[in-house]
Amino acid sequence: MVITDYRIQSVLRTYSKQLQRSKITKRLESEDPKRPQEKVTISEEARRRAIVERVTSQAMEQIYQQSEDFDLLKG
Repeated sequence: MVITDYRIQSVLRTYSKQLQRSKITKRLESEDPKRPQEKVTISEEARRRAIVERVTSQAMEQIYQQSEDFDLLKG
């Protein structure tokens, strides 16, 4: 595998840009400590749906796993 100079320079440029962005972001956050924090709220109904979906998913995974185990024992 050949890694060209152009690829190395591209990676270094990208890394450099990311470092600069992170420094700017940190500076902005430290300058404005009273900056409002984002808060996400969901309705009770949406929360219930999310819980039901999670429980259903976990139950289905367990059933699927048990059926695979049963098939392995059977076969």
